[in-house]
Amino acid sequence: MEQVMTENGSLWEKNRVWLLAAFLGMITFICIYGIRILDFTYDDWLLNGGDLSQHYLGWCFFRNSDWSFPAGLMDKIAYPNHVSVIFTDSVPLLALFFKSLGKFLPDTFQYFGMWGILCFGLQGAFGALLIRHYKKDEVTAIMGSLFFVITPVMIYRMFMHTALGGQWLLLFAFWLGLERNHLSPVKKVVLWTFLGFLCGSIHLYFVPMCGLIMCAFLLEELIQKKNLFLCLLSGAGYCAAVVTTVYLLGGFSHDHQLDAGGLGQFSFNLNGLINPQGWSRLLPDLPLYGDGAGEGLAFLGIGILILLVIEGISFVIFFVRNKTKENDGERSGSTQERYGNGIAYILIGVLSLVVSFSHQLALGSRVIWEIPYPDKLISLWGMFRSSGRFIWPVVYALTLCAVVMWDRIYKKKRAAVIILGLLLMVQVWDSFPQLKMRNDEFGREQIYESGLTDEKWSEWAGNKEHLVFVSYIIENQGLLYSLSDYAVKNDMTINNFYLAHSAARSDINKALEEELQHPQKDTLYIYKIEDENLCKQYGMEYIQVDGIIVGTVKSGTPQ
Repeated sequence: MEQVMTENGSLWEKNRVWLLAAFLGMITFICIYGIRILDFTYDDWLLNGGDLSQHYLGWCFFRNSDWSFPAGLMDKIAYPNHVSVIFTDSVPLLALFFKSLGKFLPDTFQYFGMWGILCFGLQGAFGALLIRHYKKDEVTAIMGSLFFVITPVMIYRMFMHTALGGQWLLLFAFWLGLERNHLSPVKKVVLWTFLGFLCGSIHLYFVPMCGLIMCAFLLEELIQKKNLFLCLLSGAGYCAAVVTTVYLLGGFSHDHQLDAGGLGQFSFNLNGLINPQGWSRLLPDLPLYGDGAGEGLAFLGIGILILLVIEGISFVIFFVRNKTKENDGERSGSTQERYGNGIAYILIGVLSLVVSFSHQLALGSRVIWEIPYPDKLISLWGMFRSSGRFIWPVVYALTLCAVVMWDRIYKKKRAAVIILGLLLMVQVWDSFPQLKMRNDEFGREQIYESGLTDEKWSEWAGNKEHLVFVSYIIENQGLLYSLSDYAVKNDMTINNFYLAHSAARSDINKALEEELQHPQKDTLYIYKIEDENLCKQYGMEYIQVDGIIVGTVKSGTPQ
């Protein structure tokens, strides 16, 4: 018994830093968003429009669809076509897992609140692990991890582009790169492969971002250890995991638009790191270029900026005086082991900046340089047209640098920790309006009211199986999501939905043309009021309900 207690104590001591950081990350989530959205059966907050409704309804249609191969395909959201759950950004990993448990779940079930608190916990855990790579002090690691948790680039994404809240994947990639000398060759390959699986099953934007971080550290390792085979094996494992995962999720099973256009409109601005874009009380917002310039949000937070400014000034003074003095109590190991990742960090910084700028280098509201890349490269680049997101690795590298370098600058340990805590509070205060806005939205009880209130909908629910949108209603989210929610609750199909990269668009359009040539009795045909002239083209019975026109096959019409 005493031996077991000793082992448990040792296990706790070994892992307590990242566990406590994860706990604080989850507490931070609750402070911002409340606990109501953690209720698995509460979905009203997910049905009031925006991308959240897309993510949730995508999960609902996926859950209602029959199993098929590849496993990530669903047949009820673009009937009769199959579409991958990847393209509703419903966190495919969780969608697949919970669909497999479908018989044990309540009729109404959502996992997005759970995903949010999980992301905050993992963000804190990996933040602490990164700091611990450089710092022995546990308090600094735990407190510093909160800078990763409250970073604007992560909170901004959570419950907007929900899957992109999983930025702990980037921290995981950094941790694998930094800890490579402490991992066996087999474990190293397995973990990089596992990361590829996670990226492919959570959000595809993480694939090139984590891949970029991986390549930088593998190149560093190749230079230091000349281990070409292990580096190639790690990279191959990552790529194979991504391709296999996307295939099994159905990502290659239908057409989708690779280049959606607009590259350069969603880029990182040269003022991005100091441009709060509404995330600061102290600093003013700076001009931006592009309709989707918010995609390039990279504000570090006022606390991190203050740390970097002080450290930058100290570094200049230190460099001029040319004095080197090691801190006491640092983690044991060679200088190369602790600080020998310069090539990796430089590569990450340069490549992230190049990709995030896109082909248009903007400062404020003006493009100061348009780089004449080949058209084919720009078109390929358009697969990830929200290029501003690629600045995230730089944001996290600078955050890590700010925390790690602080007590090298400030020699008094206790005072350094106190000041770090004060700057953390300053950063929370500075971004408090944004945090409060999220608390006001998600912390209160939301009640969803469908736009479909006519009794005819209940009547149709008993004998209709399909909804066909004859009019193009995708841009009318209120109508689209009301009809989609109605279809989900009555186990009906729809023929079109808001899908990323216009997935299966040609198949959807072709199926609509064929459907209208042979209307079916078990189908409701939906028209917008302004498309009333379309009704004259098809021999149906029409009724106007809730501001839309619904067509049905005339009684007695042979099928």
